Amino acid sequence: MGSSDSALAAERLRVDGVLVQHFRESGLTGPRWDQFHRQLLGHGLDIVTKLVRSGAMFARCGRHGRYLHQQDISPQEAEELASDAVFEGFVYFRDRGLLGKQWSVEHGQPLTEYFVNACVLAFPNVYRRWQTRVNGWQDVRLVDSWASLEHVVTEGTPEDAVVEQQAANTAFAALSEDIKRLLFLHDQGYSHAEIGELLRLTPRAVEGRIRRARLAVRRLPEEER
Repeated sequence: MGSSDSALAAERLRVDGVLVQHFRESGLTGPRWDQFHRQLLGHGLDIVTKLVRSGAMFARCGRHGRYLHQQDISPQEAEELASDAVFEGFVYFRDRGLLGKQWSVEHGQPLTEYFVNACVLAFPNVYRRWQTRVNGWQDVRLVDSWASLEHVVTEGTPEDAVVEQQAANTAFAALSEDIKRLLFLHDQGYSHAEIGELLRLTPRAVEGRIRRARLAVRRLPEEER
């Protein structure tokens, strides 16, 4: 970065600092806040929509340690996901960055960049909710979850496969909604730590619940499987 670029960046941060001080003193109210708020949301929606449509959002999330399993997303769905991420990102930006005073000039990140980064951090939970809604419990193939239970066969006749799949579906239906959600996330490739973050459990608790679910299915009477 040249000296002129450095000077521009420093001036941008200085202006942002003045704005933030004003917003904090006014309690995030008034015409200046309203104008800034609208412009920030518009800017964020434009950037985040492009990130989701291009797939770059998944790489950005990965750099923050939030690894997502990318699925095909239609343009309309990309806009919806981006809108939700911007809304939740703004809540983070407002409550933590401004009111919580996590943003400061000393950190060296312009307000707009801080906001887009907040939207990126909000995206994983938005995306996972969308995955759950789109996939639906009935459409989930629990190959990873049930492979060790031998409920899904890899050899034999097509009829055998149908019978085994019906058995897996029956066993799955007998579980609680919490366990279904946990196994669904496990089947989608989420780590125990990621599942724990979503379900407010420790990684060890997640591991234990998966193990107990498998044992419970093993104990189901033959006629129920």
